[in-house]
Amino acid sequence: MSDFNNDIFQFWGKADEHNTLPAVCHMLDVAFVARAIINQLAEQERSILIGPFLSIEGVDEEAATSIVVLLIALHDIGKITPGFQYKLPVERIDKLFNINHFSNCEGAETKHGTAGFVILHDYLCDKYAVNKNTARVMISAVASHHGVFVANKTQSGPCGNNNWEQVQVTAIEWLVSHFSVDLHLINGLHTKALTPAWFSYTAGLCSVADWIGSDKSHFCYCEAREYVSEQRQRKANALADELNIKRILAAHNPFRFTGVFAFKPNALQQKVLNIIESKALPWITIIESGMGSGKTEAAQILADHFIRQAGHSGLYVAMPSQATANQLYKRMLKFLQNEALGYQNVETHLKHSNADFEPNYEALRLSSIDSSNEKSSALSIRANQWFTSKKHGLLAGVCVGTIDQLLMAAMLYKHNFVRLFGLANKVLILDEVHSLQSFQLDLLKNTLHWMAKLKVRVIILSATLPRTMLVGLVKAYGQTVTKEIEVENKPYPRVTTYSSGALAHSHTINDDKETYKKESVSRPPSQYEIKLHATSPTQCVSTMAGDVLTTAKKAGTGVFVCILNTVSKVQELTKLIARHCSEVPHSGIELLTFHAKYPLATRLSIEKMIEHLVGKHPEEHNSINPNRPVKDKCLILIGSQVLEQSLDYDACEMFTQIAPIDLLLQRVGRVWRHQVNNPVRSEFTQVPRLNVYLPSMDKIPNDYGDWFGHGEVLIYPSHILAVTTRLLWESANVEENAFEIDINRDMDNWINRVYADVEQQVTWLEQEYDKAFEYRLDKRTQFTLAKNMMFDADKKSVRDLLKYNNSEIDHDEVVLSTRLTSISVQLVFLVVEEGKVIPVTEFLTYKQGVQGPEFPLSEFKQELEYEIDWQGKQCLQKRDIARLKQSMISISHSKWVAHFKELEAQWPYSFVAKSVWQRAPSLFNCIPVILNKSLVYQVEGLGELKLDPKLGLIVSKGRQHWME
Repeated sequence: MSDFNNDIFQFWGKADEHNTLPAVCHMLDVAFVARAIINQLAEQERSILIGPFLSIEGVDEEAATSIVVLLIALHDIGKITPGFQYKLPVERIDKLFNINHFSNCEGAETKHGTAGFVILHDYLCDKYAVNKNTARVMISAVASHHGVFVANKTQSGPCGNNNWEQVQVTAIEWLVSHFSVDLHLINGLHTKALTPAWFSYTAGLCSVADWIGSDKSHFCYCEAREYVSEQRQRKANALADELNIKRILAAHNPFRFTGVFAFKPNALQQKVLNIIESKALPWITIIESGMGSGKTEAAQILADHFIRQAGHSGLYVAMPSQATANQLYKRMLKFLQNEALGYQNVETHLKHSNADFEPNYEALRLSSIDSSNEKSSALSIRANQWFTSKKHGLLAGVCVGTIDQLLMAAMLYKHNFVRLFGLANKVLILDEVHSLQSFQLDLLKNTLHWMAKLKVRVIILSATLPRTMLVGLVKAYGQTVTKEIEVENKPYPRVTTYSSGALAHSHTINDDKETYKKESVSRPPSQYEIKLHATSPTQCVSTMAGDVLTTAKKAGTGVFVCILNTVSKVQELTKLIARHCSEVPHSGIELLTFHAKYPLATRLSIEKMIEHLVGKHPEEHNSINPNRPVKDKCLILIGSQVLEQSLDYDACEMFTQIAPIDLLLQRVGRVWRHQVNNPVRSEFTQVPRLNVYLPSMDKIPNDYGDWFGHGEVLIYPSHILAVTTRLLWESANVEENAFEIDINRDMDNWINRVYADVEQQVTWLEQEYDKAFEYRLDKRTQFTLAKNMMFDADKKSVRDLLKYNNSEIDHDEVVLSTRLTSISVQLVFLVVEEGKVIPVTEFLTYKQGVQGPEFPLSEFKQELEYEIDWQGKQCLQKRDIARLKQSMISISHSKWVAHFKELEAQWPYSFVAKSVWQRAPSLFNCIPVILNKSLVYQVEGLGELKLDPKLGLIVSKGRQHWME
């Protein structure tokens, strides 16, 4: 039994206002937590961590685990230094140790991670002759626990005189003895065994164990004589059990499709079931199938098998946007709660900046607050508050979030290795990857390489994936095995799988058309009519307005969706339709508008309305939504690209501006999405049709700026738009300017003709060819930018990896980005009412004018009666921050951004101090804007911002509205 009367326990490691905890006691707490987590790991995941040490002769699994636990215990040895100890007032530390014997020294190293690296490196190399590179890698993994790499002795100040050195060595040897480790064994460890995957995993585990072991509510501060190691180990085990980090509890019974879903498997889902039955489980699976064809269910089947039958420790689902993440989260909750699967207490979280406002996630968090509830053991899902912290989300058993959270794991963000640790040995589902920018795609390929190193099985879903992107993603994952991978090219729709070796297999999905016709399945048709309308940028909106009104009148009932590429065009079309409805009061036409320039609360409210009115049946997905407009009622839904893939709705007919071909195909996937044989459709909408408004063949422009506005030109390359326009006209018949497209038959051809490499696309016009080369040069620039931000998976050794220097990254969100977008600013819109400053979403005039019912604030409902406490404390209260976030809108007009940045620097607001406002992390990059009673903010010479309750934020300069 270890001696806790040793002098090493004089030195503090954790402290509050009154009490301290000895540094060595804290190191033990963290080691106990690490051991508790390690004991829960699946065998295949544990091998990432202890595999290198098992290569040492004479080291078994228990000894290898003890070496890792000892390393993690030593993470804070740098706290036994003058630079750290003297951070407390002298009068306090004088009561702990002899300050004359252990004196401070000039220039002492104050960063205990850096000091610890120096102390441990010297100790191992001098006393045990450990290879310097081996020591450097091992020690850096635990010394970097504060989120930045620590791997350079020359950057350290003094760690103390001989007295300090002696007590440091004594503390190390005490811990070595406590964990019964023979350090001579490390001489048998080769540096190459400590791979970048081992380094990242160990660094992540150390940080997580440190966070948990530093929680004073569980590991109280006490003196060494009061410290009971057995009791602390039991506490660590209990916490690991409670949080279920890196573990999912579930039944291991076989999966029965009809026992989980209320329908029979279609051809795609049956193909996935066949892959599972073949026992040759793929490491990466790419499912390409039409919109609404059941890809999500297929991915759930596969992920469930990997988790319950193949020993994987959880799931992360990466979606392109917050709205799509919200939608998928609801589906995952339902899936995990199915009793046939037997999931128990699975931490199930939503991860993005506005997750707190998703009602289902909010309800689950509230129901999970009392972790001591006896009934909690019978629950299939829960959401412990611990996982809601910024860097904890990916540690949860199941997490649905945005693609950004995934990409950050393989970028030079602080604590990126915690994210990698959280993802290791999990299953990763990536949806809508075709929507990624070239910059994001470069980051994703690097991330996939990391996923392969960390034994993550990947499932990628897309309806419109170019062949070049498909091959690139497979090779990015498989390059850990081999540089040369051949990817079979079977006809669309298909499932592509890769396990190992040099060949990725492809499987075509063959639908049983007769069965498809007989059964009333909840999926879109395979064939659509594409009708082209030649127009100009100035006439496009008015032409579309006339056409959709004519169609709605003729049909008499149904849902008609219009998608435009700028918010200003959405607002322009809305005004035209609204004017008609006001002039013809009994037209039976209802109007709903949706885009990103509404306050957050309003956006969520509109999303909910769309789901209620034109989403799937709330309970029986094979039935018609009872809330759809029927008989003599029509709904015209107008929106921007958020209607393209963020929401699951069913349109009778769609009207859209020109866009790249893959996005047009995504849009058409919302036509007849839920019911092929819908009896309530009008006899005039018996053909699923997409109307496209575009330039005529003889007027294809050199630059599509007039069509899309400045911002969208960056998103939609001109040559892609030009090729799409030309190919659409070439396919249309002359008489009707229309043609039929079969998704299964034609998808590959359309996508690959537009997105082929420059050298392969021999049919391009000269203008298109020139634009394509410009775009390729821009892609090279984006790759260089992405490369500079990567935690590079191509690095073969930790030594190469540690050449990065991100120690100066404090506000890492400012330095790095997961998306290339225009410079923007987040605005929080406020109004002064009766002398009180309130969020605009609580202003009566605004609330009475919005399109639908006020977004329910759930736990904040009663608190709305109280005034926000602007002056009360050093920071705003959490409930008030939540209220403010609901009035948030982002804008990217360069002149307005410059104006508000200048305003932020000056801070002319008397109602709240800048320090109080910015102390809230979620408001740090936000700027308050006071609107007048007409909901207008004016700046002479610049223009005005008007927040219209129905139209959203209108940005204007004089009489002209700016494109957004």
